[in-house]
Amino acid sequence: MDQAKELRRYFMNDKRQHISMLQNHVRQLIIQKKDRVEIDRGLSVLEEALIAFESENN
Repeated sequence: MDQAKELRRYFMNDKRQHISMLQNHVRQLIIQKKDRVEIDRGLSVLEEALIAFESENN
């Protein structure tokens, strides 16, 4: 049972880290004043990751 909890925690942390990387990527696109389409694409990917993360935790 403890192994299952540890494995779940590992994957949750990995997903949180992935979301954090996506957030940083979008911030950099905004700071660099990239094309609006590119920023929107990054936001869309970030939103999908957040939705998937939330749905797994509910």
